[in-house]
Amino acid sequence: MLPLSKREMPETEALYFKLTNLLRKRIGEGNWAEDSQIPTEMELAKEYQISRGTVRQALNILVQEGLLEKVQGRGTFVRKNSFPKSEVLQLVAQSSNAGKAEKRIGLVLAQATDQFNLDILIGVEQAAKTLGYQLSFSYSEERQVQQTADIERLRIDRVAGMIIFPVSDVEHDEQLSHLLNDNVPFVLVDRYISDLDCDYVVSNNLDGAYRATEHLLIMGHTRIGFAYSEMGGLQTTSVHDRWKGYCKALQEYAIFYDETLLLHSVPTPGSSQPNVCDDFLARPERPSAVFAVNDAVAVNLIKAAGRCGITVPDELAVVGFDDVSYASHVNPALTTIAQPGREIGWQAGNLLLSRIEGRLKGAAKQIEVPVKLIVRESCGARLRLRKATSITSDF
Repeated sequence: MLPLSKREMPETEALYFKLTNLLRKRIGEGNWAEDSQIPTEMELAKEYQISRGTVRQALNILVQEGLLEKVQGRGTFVRKNSFPKSEVLQLVAQSSNAGKAEKRIGLVLAQATDQFNLDILIGVEQAAKTLGYQLSFSYSEERQVQQTADIERLRIDRVAGMIIFPVSDVEHDEQLSHLLNDNVPFVLVDRYISDLDCDYVVSNNLDGAYRATEHLLIMGHTRIGFAYSEMGGLQTTSVHDRWKGYCKALQEYAIFYDETLLLHSVPTPGSSQPNVCDDFLARPERPSAVFAVNDAVAVNLIKAAGRCGITVPDELAVVGFDDVSYASHVNPALTTIAQPGREIGWQAGNLLLSRIEGRLKGAAKQIEVPVKLIVRESCGARLRLRKATSITSDF
C-alpha cells in the first residue's frame, strides 16, 4: 500500500484528516462490522506507513463522532447502531469538501496578558486577512499540557496550519515532532526547538544581547550581571541565545565570565516565590550593571534596588529586552532592546501561508528579525552625557 502522504490528495490537507476520512469510509462501506475490533494503532500505522501519533489523532476524532469506542484494556471497536452506513458515507463526502474549502489557521500563544504575545497576534492576523484566512487562537499560559490540548483542538478543527509560541524550558517536544512527521504546516515564533528542523521566526536574540552588554561595557562597567526569570531558564532558546550574546560581548572585550554574576529565578509579577533580587543586590560584590533577559525582570531589579537603597543609574545600570509599552514610563525610564512583535507575527503568518498555498517548498526556513537598542535613563548614558555637557559649558 502506498504511504498515505503519497496518495492523490491535496498537499495542504493534514495526514490525520486524510486518515480520518479513509477510516470513516471503511466503517461506512462495512469493511469493519458493528461491534468488531479494529486494528491497533501500531497495525494501522504500519498499514498506512505513517506515525502512531497520526493514527491516534484520527481515532480520537472518530471516537468523538461516536463511530468508534475505546474499551480500556481491550482495544477500539466499531460502535453498534452509531449511524446508518449511508449517513457515514455522506459524512465522508461533506468532511472532504469542508477540508478542501477551509481557509483558517491556528495560533497558540504563550501568555494572554503579555504585550509581546498580543503584538504577535496582531501581526499574524494582519497577514491572514490579506489572503482571506480566518484565525483561531488560544493561550497555553506557559503550561505544556495546555499547549498540547490547544494544538490537538486545532487539529480536530481542521485548521490549514498553525503558528505556535512554544512553552519555556522545553528541549524536546514530541507533539511538534508529530506535526512535522504528519506534514502539518506550522511555524514557531520567538523560540525554536533545538532538535527540530522546522520553520521559525524569532528576534535576533544573540545580536540584541551583545548590543546591550557592549553598551554597558563602553560605559565603563566590567562587573555586568545577567538576570533571567523563573519562567524561562537557559533551556529556553530565546534566553539561551541572549546569554550567548552576553558571553560573546564579555569575551570580545576581554572581561572574565563570572558565574556569580548570574541571577536566575527572578519571580514574575504576581508570583508567590521569594524575590531573589534583594539578596543579589545586597551582596558586597554585587555587579555595577545588569543586563536583564526581559523588561519585566529589569523593572523587578529597579524596584529591588530602591528597596536596598541603591540608586539607578548612579550606582546600578540596568538594561532590559522587549521595549514593552511601560518601559519608557518607569522611573528611571528603561534602556532596552526593542524586538518587533508585530513584525515577527507578520513574517510568521506569511511564511505559514506560503507553505499552505504551495508557494514555498523544501527545506525549513528560519528567520531572525533585527532588533535595536533604545537608550533611556536606566543605563546612565544620558546622565553621563548631561554631566559631560555641563563640564564643557563651564569652560
